[in-house]
Amino acid sequence: MRTPTAYIHGVYNIRMSHVESKRPRRLNMRISERQERVLRAAAELSGETLTGFVLGAATERAEEILERAQRIELGAEAFRRFVASLDESAEEMPVLRRYARKRSRIPAR
Repeated sequence: MRTPTAYIHGVYNIRMSHVESKRPRRLNMRISERQERVLRAAAELSGETLTGFVLGAATERAEEILERAQRIELGAEAFRRFVASLDESAEEMPVLRRYARKRSRIPAR
Protein backbone atom coordinates (compact mmCIF):
# COMPACT_ATOMS: atom_id res chain seq x y z
CA MET A 1 0.00 0.00 0.00
CA ARG A 2 1.33 3.43 -0.98
CA THR A 3 1.33 6.14 1.71
CA PRO A 4 0.45 9.51 0.10
CA THR A 5 2.98 12.32 0.30
CA ALA A 6 1.95 15.54 2.06
CA TYR A 7 2.91 19.05 0.98
CA ILE A 8 4.64 20.63 3.97
CA HIS A 9 6.37 24.01 3.55
CA GLY A 10 7.41 23.32 -0.03
CA VAL A 11 8.74 19.82 0.67
CA TYR A 12 7.12 16.78 -0.92
CA ASN A 13 8.94 14.10 1.02
CA ILE A 14 7.01 13.80 4.30
CA ARG A 15 4.50 10.94 4.40
CA MET A 16 0.96 11.80 5.51
CA SER A 17 0.98 9.19 8.27
CA HIS A 18 3.76 11.17 9.97
CA VAL A 19 1.77 14.40 10.05
CA GLU A 20 -1.74 13.14 10.84
CA SER A 21 -1.59 14.41 14.41
CA LYS A 22 -0.44 17.84 13.19
CA ARG A 23 -3.58 18.83 11.29
CA PRO A 24 -4.98 21.94 12.94
CA ARG A 25 -7.32 22.83 10.03
CA ARG A 26 -10.74 21.43 9.13
CA LEU A 27 -12.42 21.04 5.77
CA ASN A 28 -16.11 20.12 5.78
CA MET A 29 -18.04 19.01 2.72
CA ARG A 30 -21.43 17.59 1.83
CA ILE A 31 -21.52 14.36 -0.12
CA SER A 32 -24.22 12.05 -1.44
CA GLU A 33 -24.96 8.69 0.13
CA ARG A 34 -23.43 6.96 -2.90
CA GLN A 35 -20.23 9.02 -2.68
CA GLU A 36 -19.88 8.14 0.99
CA ARG A 37 -20.36 4.41 0.29
CA VAL A 38 -17.77 4.48 -2.50
CA LEU A 39 -15.23 6.46 -0.46
CA ARG A 40 -15.65 4.31 2.66
CA ALA A 41 -15.30 1.09 0.63
CA ALA A 42 -12.16 2.34 -1.13
CA ALA A 43 -10.64 3.57 2.13
CA GLU A 44 -11.32 0.21 3.77
CA LEU A 45 -9.81 -1.70 0.84
CA SER A 46 -6.68 0.45 0.96
CA GLY A 47 -6.37 0.11 4.75
CA GLU A 48 -6.74 3.84 5.36
CA THR A 49 -9.13 5.92 7.39
CA LEU A 50 -11.81 7.72 5.42
CA THR A 51 -10.15 11.04 6.23
CA GLY A 52 -6.71 9.77 5.22
CA PHE A 53 -8.03 8.31 1.99
CA VAL A 54 -9.97 11.41 0.91
CA LEU A 55 -7.20 13.78 1.95
CA GLY A 56 -4.56 11.68 0.19
CA ALA A 57 -6.54 11.45 -3.05
CA ALA A 58 -7.43 15.16 -3.04
CA THR A 59 -3.87 16.21 -2.22
CA GLU A 60 -2.42 13.99 -4.95
CA ARG A 61 -4.83 15.46 -7.52
CA ALA A 62 -4.10 19.01 -6.36
CA GLU A 63 -0.34 18.42 -6.64
CA GLU A 64 -0.77 17.08 -10.19
CA ILE A 65 -2.76 20.17 -11.18
CA LEU A 66 -0.24 22.53 -9.58
CA GLU A 67 2.65 20.72 -11.27
CA ARG A 68 0.90 20.90 -14.65
CA ALA A 69 0.42 24.65 -14.15
CA GLN A 70 4.19 25.04 -13.69
CA ARG A 71 5.15 23.78 -17.15
CA ILE A 72 4.38 24.75 -20.69
CA GLU A 73 3.93 22.11 -23.37
CA LEU A 74 4.50 23.09 -26.98
CA GLY A 75 4.25 21.21 -30.23
CA ALA A 76 7.28 21.12 -32.54
CA GLU A 77 6.12 24.07 -34.69
CA ALA A 78 5.22 26.25 -31.70
CA PHE A 79 8.59 25.45 -30.10
CA ARG A 80 10.39 26.39 -33.34
CA ARG A 81 8.57 29.76 -33.39
CA PHE A 82 9.39 30.31 -29.72
CA VAL A 83 13.12 29.67 -30.26
CA ALA A 84 13.11 31.91 -33.36
CA SER A 85 11.51 34.74 -31.37
CA LEU A 86 14.28 34.46 -28.77
CA ASP A 87 16.82 35.13 -31.51
CA GLU A 88 15.04 38.29 -32.72
CA SER A 89 16.07 41.77 -31.62
CA ALA A 90 14.41 43.00 -28.46
CA GLU A 91 11.49 45.37 -28.88
CA GLU A 92 12.20 48.88 -27.57
CA MET A 93 10.00 49.67 -24.56
CA PRO A 94 10.66 53.24 -23.34
CA VAL A 95 8.12 53.05 -20.51
CA LEU A 96 9.67 49.87 -19.16
CA ARG A 97 13.13 51.40 -19.43
CA ARG A 98 11.93 54.48 -17.51
CA TYR A 99 10.48 52.38 -14.68
CA ALA A 100 13.61 50.24 -14.53
CA ARG A 101 15.68 53.38 -13.85
CA LYS A 102 13.33 54.59 -11.10
CA ARG A 103 14.26 53.98 -7.48
CA SER A 104 12.02 51.32 -5.94
CA ARG A 105 9.71 52.15 -3.04
CA ILE A 106 10.26 48.62 -1.76
CA PRO A 107 13.27 48.53 0.58
CA ALA A 108 16.10 46.22 -0.41
CA ARG A 109 16.80 43.27 1.86
